[in-house]
Amino acid sequence: MPIAPHRGPIALAYRVLVLPGVIAYLFSVSIVVLAADRFWLVDLLTFAWPYVVAAGAMLTAAALVTRRLKAIVMALAGLAVALIPAADVPTARLAAAGGGLKVMTANLYGRNLDDPAPLLALLRAEKPDIVVLQETTGALEETLSAAGLYAYQSSAEARERDALKVFSRLPIRAETALKRAFTEERAYKQPLRLELEIDGKPLFLYAFHPETPRRLWQWRDRNAYLSAAADAVRGDLETAPVIVAGDWNTPTWSPFFRAFLKQAGLASTASGWLQPVTRFSLKLDAIAYVGASIDHIVVSPDISVRARHVGPDFGSNHLPVIAELALPEN
Repeated sequence: MPIAPHRGPIALAYRVLVLPGVIAYLFSVSIVVLAADRFWLVDLLTFAWPYVVAAGAMLTAAALVTRRLKAIVMALAGLAVALIPAADVPTARLAAAGGGLKVMTANLYGRNLDDPAPLLALLRAEKPDIVVLQETTGALEETLSAAGLYAYQSSAEARERDALKVFSRLPIRAETALKRAFTEERAYKQPLRLELEIDGKPLFLYAFHPETPRRLWQWRDRNAYLSAAADAVRGDLETAPVIVAGDWNTPTWSPFFRAFLKQAGLASTASGWLQPVTRFSLKLDAIAYVGASIDHIVVSPDISVRARHVGPDFGSNHLPVIAELALPEN
């Protein structure tokens, strides 16, 4: 038996708003899911994907109110398509609660972080074993080094070249910048690769901060950066566990994030479509953290996740991401 439609204002809303809305929504999300890996502007829409999913949920609710089967089916189809990117992200195994290796990544947005005290307080409170920092200035590097919280740190050259800095309680055996071929004229960024030592065994750490894809050349270079790093990570997996952390300038929902994980053989420490914002608008932060989830910690299949959370505001336009990991015993 067909669903009986309401009359009056609801019928008008169905014809004027709901039906056109669900048709446009289904078409739009299908285009993004199918074509974001080929078109720059389409991929940029993935930065707002949780809001797109929320819009689909509201359209579905509106369709249910109209009780029109066509609108309900199309709204549910659009919402299902919008959820595909989250369902396609490889995620790390969960481990039992308890102690482990704690990793933190944070973009310091050095031009804005005038007072390092909140960052130092965060490090003392969280006590991460490994800290991966982006947009680190020389002054911040000196302040953090002088604090004496970490016995080991990456070189000043990495900070001067890419503003990347790593502090670690684990010994650093070796440090290299990944030498990738550049296809863009203004490209220069390289992932930082560190070989750490834990219990006498190697552990590879990659620190990331590719270009933000505001321009077409930056989008192409970001994607090339991720692809080159994925090949390097795949090779290291044959030797030891791998952790990759940083500001990826790539949201969870982008096909390039998922492609990296599959190409490298890694898994995200985050799961689900409703993930906390890690990079937010400073103009709107008094109201809410409005932004995207672009700061990630991902791991090799032999590493499981005991806990993961997004930390507090410490003066940057990014929030720190902190993951407690369990490494293989053998």
